[in-house]
Amino acid sequence: MHYHRATMRAGTMRAGTMRAATWGAIATTTMLVGWASWVVVNPAQAPPRGSGAATHELPFAERHAPAEPPPLPTPLLPPKPPPLLPGLDDLPREIRLPADGGAEIVLQRCDEDGECSAWERCNAGFCVDGEHNCERDDECGEFARCEQSTCLPGARTCGVGRACADPAEFCMFGACVATAGECLLDDECGAAKRCVFGRCIEGGRDCLRDADCAGGKRCLFNRCTEGARECMVDRECRGDTRCEFGRCIAGTRQCTVDTNCEGGARCELGRCLAGSRHCRRDDDCPDGSRCEVGACLTGERECAGDAGCEANERCVLGRCAR
Repeated sequence: MHYHRATMRAGTMRAGTMRAATWGAIATTTMLVGWASWVVVNPAQAPPRGSGAATHELPFAERHAPAEPPPLPTPLLPPKPPPLLPGLDDLPREIRLPADGGAEIVLQRCDEDGECSAWERCNAGFCVDGEHNCERDDECGEFARCEQSTCLPGARTCGVGRACADPAEFCMFGACVATAGECLLDDECGAAKRCVFGRCIEGGRDCLRDADCAGGKRCLFNRCTEGARECMVDRECRGDTRCEFGRCIAGTRQCTVDTNCEGGARCELGRCLAGSRHCRRDDDCPDGSRCEVGACLTGERECAGDAGCEANERCVLGRCAR
């Protein structure tokens, strides 16, 4: 539609220019051969014959004034880009989901990063964790990777054309994640549990982002956890510290995988621990024991987080303790 209108206006401009040039030539001719020549060329302007009306010639300046140029065409505005997801513009700016025993979960629509909370960005029309701060892995510093324009902790271990070496692991956002393959969705875990990295763990989901939690808390594995977020990756911490689960803790990072460590040590939470790895999952350990920080500990698992313990207890290495 716009193309045809612009073409018509361009044609009008060309036609106006041609008319101006034609009438300029005619005006010059009338100066040489007189009034009769002008009447012959443009008889519609001649006074009717036998009218007896006096002919009053216009002043020279008015007769030979240049033709007024036609108006310029209105510039065409670029069309608005279509939404990333069909029907996105029809959704409300905030979508409130029922909470499962915790804070209310809110999906927030957005058009730009500035509409989101701290440590978030606008991605595919919604506010999600992580800032827009990278395009390549090397922009995130050591022991980090770039996924969907944000830096995530941990070096890249998988991706396009690079599968995980362990068939029991799957690739999630550039990192191989150990899983028993118990679940994909929370509904597969039963009441008061949620699915995290393919495993069912205690506690229903009560947050998707830090903004869903009360002040002074952050969203960690979809549960509101004490302590506001301080970091996403190590480079956001100062001094001899590293970023673990959104908080800066003592000690710079030494590793992300066991092969970064020497002398048969294993990597746990960014530090090399003495002794080779015995397990990655509880199933790797003998009956009556559980896997914690790469070693098999006596006693079956009681909890995977504080939500699996009584109100006055905490989960410490898979066991509830006061």
